[in-house]
Amino acid sequence: MQPTMWKCRYGPDAYPTDQKYLYIVIDTNVLIDYCGIIEQFCDDVEKAQYPIMIIIPSVVLGELDGLKNRPELQWFARQATTWLLKKVKEHKTVRLQAAKETLSLSAPPAENDDMRKNDLAIRDCCLHFADKNRGYGALLVTMDKILCLECQKEGLETCIPPRRSWSSRQLAHSLPVAGVDLTVFHDREAFPRYRPSRTRQRLAQTEAPAVPAGPALTDEDMMEIDDGELPVPEEYMPAHARDSLHAQIAEHFTQVLKDLCYRVHLESGDSMTVSNSSHAPDFRRKEMRDWTADLCLSYLKTKRTFTKPDFMGSFLLSRGMRGWKKGQDWSPKMWEMVLDALEDVGRKFSEGAILSSVSAVRPHVKEVWDAKLRPL
Repeated sequence: MQPTMWKCRYGPDAYPTDQKYLYIVIDTNVLIDYCGIIEQFCDDVEKAQYPIMIIIPSVVLGELDGLKNRPELQWFARQATTWLLKKVKEHKTVRLQAAKETLSLSAPPAENDDMRKNDLAIRDCCLHFADKNRGYGALLVTMDKILCLECQKEGLETCIPPRRSWSSRQLAHSLPVAGVDLTVFHDREAFPRYRPSRTRQRLAQTEAPAVPAGPALTDEDMMEIDDGELPVPEEYMPAHARDSLHAQIAEHFTQVLKDLCYRVHLESGDSMTVSNSSHAPDFRRKEMRDWTADLCLSYLKTKRTFTKPDFMGSFLLSRGMRGWKKGQDWSPKMWEMVLDALEDVGRKFSEGAILSSVSAVRPHVKEVWDAKLRPL
């Protein structure tokens, strides 16, 4: 019989010590290919107030760090890391595995078998959180079938994302508990993501509900390229990888700029108390967590001089905000100018996160502009 979850309240400063959770352990490959789905799932969980906690195993952090050295995957690894840092700071639905949160069943494999060691470390993390004395059990989400088999033989619950049209609702459907209202979970990704592929045909996007399409191209990294035509939904959906990549750039660099502003604020000792004065600069009239990229740049301009095209703030707007435009509505030159300006900010403030992210995304920008637009 499956356990039934009760709703919980999220405190502002720390995870409730007396709260029981259903633990969802996420593997590296899911964060690389489906970070947007996990992000949407966390938002849905928080709105529904379900006691669900995403656990990131320690070895996954190490693997993400290692992927930053792989040119074809470093952009996606940096996005996942930036999102994880933001969510862990929120103390709501995502946290990292602590050193003591493991349950080893056997002797470690040979020292040169790093992949095997990482798989067993994730399995042992799942075993720890699956203990019903700690909560409602655990679910491993991975695209690694061997790791799934390793966990299933120990009686652990596992979930492998489908090849097409995965969603927050489908993940919720896989939860090993009763009493989950699936209607509170999105049945498609809020904004289809630009995804990695070693085939260099970077047009991969997730659509849901699934629609009939042509055959999909796959590669050895288990990343899918959808070569079929996209449906025309009522709300805006990206028609090309330019739109999806642009959305990722806006989201990622807005968060990285916020992190930089926070560091600069601590170093300078500036007061960040919200001001109601009409004479105060715009960035002083909002909490830093609510700053747009443009407000971040305005604040940083008070500390250093750097290149900033007039349209840069609009380029980095989130979808739905006043002045937002699709990625393909900005010219290649404008994309290049924004990246050059971000690089200049990174140099002037010695901010490695910005410099490395700009370097990582440039090849993808070139590829999406080399790819032909396909009609709706």
